[in-house]
Amino acid sequence: MLNYQKIGTYLKHKRKEHHYSQSDLAQILFVSRQVISNWERGKSLPNYELLFCLSSLYHVSILEILQIES
Repeated sequence: MLNYQKIGTYLKHKRKEHHYSQSDLAQILFVSRQVISNWERGKSLPNYELLFCLSSLYHVSILEILQIES
């Protein structure tokens, strides 16, 4: 089962590690800042297309984002 809180914390960490604000990331991904906030607070998850974009942007695997050990 996916832990939305843990994933959100990870996404927030990676965003800050790459020096993006929520607004910056929202513009890159063509979503609202509130969408980014919802992910980071564990209220929702990015869809598959956005997960792919995030994995590319942060240079990590989708499995790593979703905290799934292979």
